[in-house]
Amino acid sequence: MFDRFTYKQKNYGLLVVFILLAMVSYKRSLSLTFNAFNELDNQAQQLESTKHVNEDIETLRIQIAQLNKNIGKSDIQPDLVHQEILGEISEFSDKNDVNLEKLEETHAFKTVDFTIYSNLIMVEGSFNGILSLIYHMENHFQYARLTNVDVYKEKELQKKKEKLYGKLLFQHYRQN
Repeated sequence: MFDRFTYKQKNYGLLVVFILLAMVSYKRSLSLTFNAFNELDNQAQQLESTKHVNEDIETLRIQIAQLNKNIGKSDIQPDLVHQEILGEISEFSDKNDVNLEKLEETHAFKTVDFTIYSNLIMVEGSFNGILSLIYHMENHFQYARLTNVDVYKEKELQKKKEKLYGKLLFQHYRQN
């Protein structure tokens, strides 16, 4: 059967068969070996990165515990905080150009770990008076945190004057 081919043709045929066998052996074994080495390197890198994860998780747990302790440190009743805010603002308004306009009820929002109490207060006065009240409440009031301030003006149609208002939102937390 192979007698009718010349040696040159047989060598070319042998070369083609060798190349095909090389491609098949690469596909069947060598590529799998290279993929296994790459996967092994990736696994080693992941293993190295997971060694530090336990330490990171522990430091995060400590930080979360400290934050929970700081945020939930106010164990005062919400009504007492409401009264303290009212007393502080009324005492401050006697000395400055600020009037208490509106004091809304305490709003409670429960989460898994905390109950968040919010108090919304509206004041009216001059810009310097409202700004000094905000500064005073932010730096000297310790029963609740001043979390939001909104200053706006409204025009009175009867007197044709503009009044400056400030909305102050106080929040304090209690751990459940």
